Order: sequence, then C-alpha cells, then structure tokens
Amino acid sequence: MNSIIRRIADELGVREQQVNATVEMLDGGATVPFIARYRKEVTGSLDDSQLRNLEDRLRYLRELDDRRATILNSIEEQGKLTEELRASIDAADTKNRLEDLYLPYKPKRRTKAQIAREAGLEPLADALYDDPTLDPEHTAQSYLNADAGIADTKAALDGARYILMERFAEDAELLGELRDFIWQQGQLRVSVVAGKETEGAKFRDYFDHVEPLKKVPSHRALAILRGRNEGVLTYSIVVGDAEDDRRQAHPAEQRIAARWLIRDNGRAADRWLSEVVRWTWRVKLSTQIETDLMAQ
Repeated sequence: MNSIIRRIADELGVREQQVNATVEMLDGGATVPFIARYRKEVTGSLDDSQLRNLEDRLRYLRELDDRRATILNSIEEQGKLTEELRASIDAADTKNRLEDLYLPYKPKRRTKAQIAREAGLEPLADALYDDPTLDPEHTAQSYLNADAGIADTKAALDGARYILMERFAEDAELLGELRDFIWQQGQLRVSVVAGKETEGAKFRDYFDHVEPLKKVPSHRALAILRGRNEGVLTYSIVVGDAEDDRRQAHPAEQRIAARWLIRDNGRAADRWLSEVVRWTWRVKLSTQIETDLMAQ
C-alpha cells in the first residue's frame, strides 16, 4: 500500500500525507465531492480534479496489484516462475504490460500452434527460423505424419507457421513496442456504414472523421464505439500512407520482423518467414492491439 501512496503522490505532484489522508477517507466511504468541499484541511486543499484523479489511480493500482498476485500464483503453480520473470512482473506498471508478460503462461484452449506441436512440427518451425537457407517444401517432407493429420507439405508448413505466429505474438517486449508505436503514430478513421446515414443521424459528426489516436478524448471514443455497436459506424486505426491497402506491408510488420531478426535476403525460406510475420500481425495482433488502444 505504501508503494501505491508514493506513486500517486509522485504522479499528482503532492505530498504522501495528502494522498494517505484522502485514501483513508475514500476507504471509509466518503465521496470525492464531500472530501473536496468539507475536508480541505485534511487533504491539504486538494481540488475536485486532483481528488478524482487520485480515486481513479487508486482503483487502477489496487486492481493492478491484485492481478499481479494472481498471475504470480498461476505461474508459480505451473513451476515456471523464474527470478527474472518475477522481477519483470513486479516491475510491470500497467495492466497491458502485466497481461503481455502472462500471455505465454496463461491457460488457454488448445490452439492451432499447440496442435501443431503435438504433431511434431516445432522442430520444423525452429529449423526454418534458425536457417533460412533451407527450402521449406523440401524440409517439410521429413515431417509428414498422416496419423497426426499432416498429410502433405502444406499442412506441415501451416503448422510450423502457427507455431511461430504464436511465439511472435506472445513476445511481451514486442507487444509493448507495437502498442506504443501505434498509439503515437496511429490515425483513427471513422466512416458511416453505407445506407445508415438516416438511421444513425445522431452520429453524423463521425460519418467522415479522422483524428490522431492519442488525441481522441474518452467521450468521443465512447460515442464512436456506440456507433459501431449500433451498426452505424465503422472505424480503423491507420499508420502511415498505406490506408487500408492490404497488399502493402503494415509498418507494424516491419517492427515484428526487426524484433525477430527476419530479413528477406533472397534465401529459400525468407519469403515464407515474411508471410509468417504478415500473418502474425494481420491474424493474431492487429485486432487485439486495436481493441487495447481504443480501451486506452
């Protein structure tokens, strides 16, 4: 609790005693308007805005600590909690960062990657990643297994791709980098669904709306999400000049490739690995990160 008090005090630029006194009153059932009006002598004259920020951050940081404890217990029960991982989890200062670190250890339904591992395809994925001079089709011949549903090289290479996609998509450092990059560079583009102009007239301000993502206020984001949920609006987060041209590589794909040291140097497996990167972004990560950033 002391660490939460210190952090909030640092963020708000006030004394720890002011934060501590306010937390005690909030925990005792007092409301922000009551504290702002009648307890100025206790809080050191924190104003309504400061008190609301304090209340929001207190709730967030307590939830963060509760989730941290749950995650540590889960990984420890699996016997996979190293000192390095514990230190990273203890240092995580946002819910997104915490969940990114937990992702590889989070219990999940059998994924396509897990099924591919069970079929013995992880060595194929590793071989093509570690040595891009290998020819994918030729190398995959050694991993055919009709009993496991791997009847041809396409099935083998599909399985190997799913394994690498999951590996790339569960890289906590990469996820944080992509989220920050798109938050800083992304444009939120909103348009009306064809034929919904009259029905959705209350959302007309967003029929053709473009705005830097990081500058979208919460009330506008909520309105756009409501419009989307009512089938009136559609939106996308765009980076760069590629618009929605899916033939061009998204800038996020370049970052995934750089993080995992994948380059197209004309080697036998380079094109296949580039497709793995493309699928990682477009199938595994783009929707997830878009959802995270709209929530943010």
